Amino acid sequence: MDFKDENYLNERSSQDFGIYANSVIKARAISSVEDNLKPIHRKVLWTLFEDKVYDKGKTVKCARIVGDAMKYSPHGDSSIYGALVRLGQWWKLKYPLITMQGNMGNILGDGPAAMRYTECKLSPIGMAMLDGIKNDCVPFKKNYDGTCEEPVMLPSKFPYLLCGNNMGIAVGLSASLVSHNFSEVYNAICYYMEHKDCSVADLLQFIQGPDFPTGGKILNGEDLLSIYTNGVGAVKVQAHYEILKENQKTKIVFSDLPYGIEVENGVKKQLKKLVLDEGNTEFEDIIVEGGDTLDSLKITVVLSKNANVGKCLEILFQKTGLQSTVKINQTVIVNGQPRTLSLKEMIASWVDYRSAIVKKIKEDEYGKTNHKLTVVIGLQKCMSDIDKLISLIRNSANRTYARDAIMKEFELNIEQADAVLDMKLSKLSKLDLTELNDEETNLEQTLAALKKIIEDETLRFDIIKKELQELKKSIGEDNRLTEILYNRPVEGTVAAEIAVKKEYLVYPNGLRPFIDGNFTVDNDLVASVMSYNSQDIYGFNKIGDIMPINIATDIIGACVKSDKKDKVVSVTKNGNIKVSLASQYKLNKSEKVMKLKEDDELIFASFCNDNDYLILFDKQENKVLKLSIKDLTVASKATLGVKSGYDTITCAAIATNNDKLLCVNNGKGKFTSVKDFSVDSRGNKGQSVAEKTTYIATFEDGRTNIYVIPKMGKTTLVDSKKLSIKSKTASGVNLSNKIIVKIV
Repeated sequence: MDFKDENYLNERSSQDFGIYANSVIKARAISSVEDNLKPIHRKVLWTLFEDKVYDKGKTVKCARIVGDAMKYSPHGDSSIYGALVRLGQWWKLKYPLITMQGNMGNILGDGPAAMRYTECKLSPIGMAMLDGIKNDCVPFKKNYDGTCEEPVMLPSKFPYLLCGNNMGIAVGLSASLVSHNFSEVYNAICYYMEHKDCSVADLLQFIQGPDFPTGGKILNGEDLLSIYTNGVGAVKVQAHYEILKENQKTKIVFSDLPYGIEVENGVKKQLKKLVLDEGNTEFEDIIVEGGDTLDSLKITVVLSKNANVGKCLEILFQKTGLQSTVKINQTVIVNGQPRTLSLKEMIASWVDYRSAIVKKIKEDEYGKTNHKLTVVIGLQKCMSDIDKLISLIRNSANRTYARDAIMKEFELNIEQADAVLDMKLSKLSKLDLTELNDEETNLEQTLAALKKIIEDETLRFDIIKKELQELKKSIGEDNRLTEILYNRPVEGTVAAEIAVKKEYLVYPNGLRPFIDGNFTVDNDLVASVMSYNSQDIYGFNKIGDIMPINIATDIIGACVKSDKKDKVVSVTKNGNIKVSLASQYKLNKSEKVMKLKEDDELIFASFCNDNDYLILFDKQENKVLKLSIKDLTVASKATLGVKSGYDTITCAAIATNNDKLLCVNNGKGKFTSVKDFSVDSRGNKGQSVAEKTTYIATFEDGRTNIYVIPKMGKTTLVDSKKLSIKSKTASGVNLSNKIIVKIV
């Protein structure tokens, strides 16, 4: 062959590149669908298991594990140690597979100590990934030099395919699998096993979306259905924050980070560049505290005097990693080839694989049990003349002669004869026929049960559910770390159906369903709420009474009770507020929620808890007061309450820091984040809002439309996306001069 031939060179280079690309994809960069592990991670976990460095034992030096793992990986100790450390870092994995001891680095950006200083062992979840591997349930292969064997994949009792973060870049191909909350995954898997014809939308009843180990909030939850259907997409993740005022300084305190962002390179460097290189004078300092755990992390950005908080937040989210895009690409190796899977296909793949593993484990148990039964039957035959059996064994020249002799005398097969010869003579002499008969019965029953499991997928699914329940119990509290916000309901999902089903308008004479935005209302329309069940709705009137909506009279507003709201807050026109325990009220009849003076009247009442904030608006002063419910003293239901700091209150609302405030001024509307208002103390005058503001209401992320309703006439539908988030004092966009009554 002429090596100068152009066609030959093109063909050969194409062939060699294809081999190289295929090798990178399968053997290095893209994880396997069975266990969501890259080969190097699997080698590390197998080494720990092989060395018996289990979760309940002591940790050992990482250098030892790295050294032992080198017999499976030819790429050197530094790459092995890097892979090992990642499996134990909480900010990389929501469910670490290795427990580390010593300096393993941190989310601030510091690297781990050298392997000679750190120690490790398998975590409980790491043990679950390997559980059953000795039961001949996964294939093994020779290592790179043929001196030992390693598993091709792990048994994966824990659904790491859905709960483990994993990224990889191959040749012309990439993957980015994100973690999900195990409690949600558990429910989705159980649902799938009972409803195999379910849709991705059905599964999103249970799996809300990604749950990153570093927390944050996803801003585009409405895109998740498309992402999980197609297997690719991206989510915008923003750090949670709170605005505080201390000693005339305004501070923005961030309590978590988007996934993949570290403090030093992702926040501090960019902020330094903003100040030093770009001459930004809005930022005065950055203080970082904690970082060993997510709960301890606190990033405080100190603003200069008179800085515009809204503008500062916009700059931080645009110029630093405090807001970031996380790509999702559910590409894994399936049957030796890369495939991009939907959420349902991922769940189905894990369930099918785990079911096959359970089947193989039971087949292994069946074989071992069948062997025991064969031996017991052989021993029963020998019981006809145990003395002769012992004599034949003692008088045989070697094991072969003894085996042939007892096989001939007692009609045993080789398996039975070998088992008899393996037993001690002292044990043989003590054999009891009744015990052997009982053991035979038990073994036959065990075989029958194992056979059913091997043949019946439903029984295997029951085992999988039980395994997941045990894992759920061992993991313990598993709260969601990542919040998901929606700009609009997603058509076709259960969430959208609920949003429609729970719309109600509250009238003085009861409850009417809200159908659409094209209907006429009358002067008696007084309030509206969101509720699953009309029995959860309570009305309140000017004279201070609260009552079930079905018996309500003369009400001026309504509120919804839930198990999570254990307090009641009430507000009067003249500026009094009171917090009392919900348990003080029977709530089966009309009761006084607050004692009123003669010239005063109730304007607001709501169920709440210590995580909520009370938002008060004084139209005369044009100010908003934000009070933390947990800071307000709890009083009995018969008291007057205490002064808020305002002489007159126009309207009030209950909100969380994740809500927005809808502010209307001069017929213009805008959103302002509740977080942009710092927490005040009772007696303060609050914070200024745009001039001529007439109305303030809370607006939850995920709600879609605003209905502008006059006292007489037809409603006007306003798309909430047309209203941007603006600072407290900025004007809004043209809305309407009509009275806003309904937000959905």
